[in-house]
Amino acid sequence: MSIKRLNVGFIGCGGIASTHAERLKVLKETHIVAFADVIEDRAKAMAVKYGGRWYRDWLEMLSKEALDIVYICLPPFAHTDEVMVAAEKGIHIFIEKPIALDMKTAREMVRSIEKNGVKSQVGYNCRFGYAIEEAKRLVERGEAGEVGLALGIYWCHFIRKDWWIDKSKSGGQLVEQSTHLYDALRYICGDVETVYGLMNRKFWVDIPEMTIEDVSGALFKFKSGAIGAITSTTWGANAQWWFRWWIATRNYTLESRDVNTLTLYSTKPPTKVVTISEERDTYLLETKDLVRAILEDKETRTPIEEGAKTLELTLAAVKSAESGKPVTLPLD
Repeated sequence: MSIKRLNVGFIGCGGIASTHAERLKVLKETHIVAFADVIEDRAKAMAVKYGGRWYRDWLEMLSKEALDIVYICLPPFAHTDEVMVAAEKGIHIFIEKPIALDMKTAREMVRSIEKNGVKSQVGYNCRFGYAIEEAKRLVERGEAGEVGLALGIYWCHFIRKDWWIDKSKSGGQLVEQSTHLYDALRYICGDVETVYGLMNRKFWVDIPEMTIEDVSGALFKFKSGAIGAITSTTWGANAQWWFRWWIATRNYTLESRDVNTLTLYSTKPPTKVVTISEERDTYLLETKDLVRAILEDKETRTPIEEGAKTLELTLAAVKSAESGKPVTLPLD
């Protein structure tokens, strides 16, 4: 008996779209049928490579194609009403992070998806890393004991000279770049109550068109009473991309130096150190999770409301850095 294949279309055909298309093409449950991009040649190139039709206008694509899923792979500033239009047509949604640059748009997205009953997945693929998944399990089931402190660093040596360095288009380091780490700690430790942020540009000072920060940090208090802190820089060690975190709990100190490796240090004698690891393709896993949710009518790991909460946390950190005052969530 043949299974139903979910028809997939893409809005935005840049690099991250190719990352997702590579995973979708190997799944027997999905069939890529269409691509849309304002640069028509990019949509055409992906259609030639993966099959399907190409469009310049995503609205035309949604009206002409019988889509089950749409992958929204646009830069943050380009997110407008794609989610709302797709949801009203009953199309399930994958959207890259951050889902928007302001909470008004983000909340409209959440309301539209809830109203129309479609599934959604936000591209926080790190949630599918073995270390983050296992830490979440240890905390959620009580094995780790209560969380007291969480620390993360997002350090790389990297910039892009396009919309990425324009704060009005990307949202900056906190909102667009280190958002994965803010999401990971919020996912493991719970929602945040108060945040105090700082940011500056200290290193990439010879690029006049650059308006984003290159060093930043945030101190926050979770609703549980635990304390968290994250620092970020785009002037880290050459050829290194550090996505690292530590969490102090009642029974363990948890350490992760990559998304798939977790080390547990016991807090009580005798000293016990255990490292567990599992190689995973987190992009493939987030795609499979969305497909499973659609076919089995289940929730995804990162529905749109989770993307909105992480956006709100990073926007609050930016607001605090700009005002010099702590900010309490939720934002007005």
